[in-house]
Amino acid sequence: MMVISRIYFLYRTFPKEIKIPKEIIYEGFKVGWIFDNSIIGSFTVITSLLFIIFYILNKKNYRVAKNIYIIPTSILFLIICSLSFGNVEYFREFGFNVNSSILNYFGDTNEIVATFFSGNDYNPITNLSIILILTIGFIKLTKKNLEKINLRFDFFGNLKTMVSILVIITLGVFSSRGGFSEAVLDWGRGYYSEYSYMNQFAINPIFSLGRSYYNLKKEQRKGRALERTFSIDELKYNIREIVKDQQAQYISDKNPLLRVTDTQKNQKNYNVVIVLMESFMSKYIGAQGAEIDLTPNFNKLAKEGVLFNNFYATGTRSNRGIASVTVSYPSPKVISVTKEFTAGQKSFYSLPKILKERGYETSFIYGGDAEFDNMAGFLKLNGVDNIIDEKNFSKDDKTIKWGVPDNKLFEKSIDYLNNLKKPFFATIFTLSNHAPYDIDSNYKLFKNNEFGELTNRLNAFHFADIALGQFIEKVKKQGWAKNTIFVFVADHGFKTDSNFDLNWENFKIPLLLWSPGNIFNPEIKDITSSQVDILPTVMGVLGGAYKNSSWGKNLFTVSQESSYAYIVQNNFYGVIKDNLLLIDGDGVKPKLVDMKKGEYLEEGDLLNKLHQVTRTYLELETYQLKNGTFAD
Repeated sequence: MMVISRIYFLYRTFPKEIKIPKEIIYEGFKVGWIFDNSIIGSFTVITSLLFIIFYILNKKNYRVAKNIYIIPTSILFLIICSLSFGNVEYFREFGFNVNSSILNYFGDTNEIVATFFSGNDYNPITNLSIILILTIGFIKLTKKNLEKINLRFDFFGNLKTMVSILVIITLGVFSSRGGFSEAVLDWGRGYYSEYSYMNQFAINPIFSLGRSYYNLKKEQRKGRALERTFSIDELKYNIREIVKDQQAQYISDKNPLLRVTDTQKNQKNYNVVIVLMESFMSKYIGAQGAEIDLTPNFNKLAKEGVLFNNFYATGTRSNRGIASVTVSYPSPKVISVTKEFTAGQKSFYSLPKILKERGYETSFIYGGDAEFDNMAGFLKLNGVDNIIDEKNFSKDDKTIKWGVPDNKLFEKSIDYLNNLKKPFFATIFTLSNHAPYDIDSNYKLFKNNEFGELTNRLNAFHFADIALGQFIEKVKKQGWAKNTIFVFVADHGFKTDSNFDLNWENFKIPLLLWSPGNIFNPEIKDITSSQVDILPTVMGVLGGAYKNSSWGKNLFTVSQESSYAYIVQNNFYGVIKDNLLLIDGDGVKPKLVDMKKGEYLEEGDLLNKLHQVTRTYLELETYQLKNGTFAD
């Protein structure tokens, strides 16, 4: 049925004005089968469980048992069939697969029926006829098979049958999650080509609807639906005042941040390499005053570049950090941008996308599974051409649970970058500093469990610095390095004890800009900043004019007065300004904290001002993701 619906989808929706190579179309069927198999797996699990009930009741009353099996399975098949074929007309109307947005129209059944079954150039009886024929055929075939089973088998006396059903259920479970890998299937797996149409074609519409509905309910349970403090016009005014891009010409009312920024500098096509370091938080970095200094190599490097000493991650998970660094979007309160379904419908004005328009080759290099957290799909959609992950490494290199240790990752990265056309953009994402911290014992700094449960983490942190030092020494020998901007930043910090609802230490990370070509004059800057500021800062160094919708600022031109860092963790969110932190959250009263003294401050004008900034970030990012207004 699903193969038939895909062929019908191509027949009804194929864009004749776009020349899509045949091999891309064939690949679309292969990728699509992964999503189809996920739905088939779920269907198999449900029908197998009903099958067990059928066998239990079959000995007493065959007719009742048969109906208990046939009626729900037939209804389920009808729903799947209707969505598969109805999605064709939905796609023709909206340009993407059906998702949870149709729930907005449940009050208007005619609208849904019209969209699904009444295209403007065909008779709706066509769709209905196909659905009915397939459903009737399914019912007849099911009845026939049940009659055969009734004659031949006794469930409780047939161990082979029981084992077979258990095996089928097990396979169905793995099929439904997309296979045997740790990464659960997400929409990003469907982004296999540069053709948006074929990527949408690959994603099964039932999967699309189910996944987006799951995300929607998850958002609702965790408070994504919030009462607005500001109107859209007020949010527009507030966010532009917060960003204060004096070099920008705003070009959209729909997206109040969409603008063309003219750096008023000549364009320079430096290579750009972002080294995104797993859990590399300031608390253990000597260059940032750490009591336990684990980073001699980073400390040395910091003296050669620009170190931003009051810099913060936007969230506490890798998927939040990747999104903020890559597309300059703040961390949502509930679902990461990388997994947000509306973010799969259109792309952001990301750093790789902007540079791609300038002729850069763009890559993402990771030692683990890039499908995890939907990273690969999100990055492909947002301008990354090449994804290098654990599949591109030898088995001998995969010596830790998550894949490849940092030293092997950096070796591969240098070899890979040596062969890229120039200019290039690349993100290298490390993972050794991640649980279970299974590094080679030869690299362990602490061998006697001096810090209890923290010992393994600190050893992994130190190893990450060792690998970084080796990487830098090799980089300096490469011809392209002198014409390259290196950005060293963490994806997030990790949990430390605190009495506050938001512990700023968990968010504080380094940002270091460095180049062996003396592009930067070494200095330490204490301006309050976060991961969303990386995009405009890098573009400020590269010069020229560029279109963007960044939530950040150029850290070389912004004043301390207008600098903030917005942070989110679960149901708490806040804004850091200098040494102050405004903490807000669901159902709590906003509080102002002096981070140096570690104590709450009295209410006043400053609390009210920072609360307004916090609510602006929260309400606008929620509105933009919900309505898809983060792009044009």
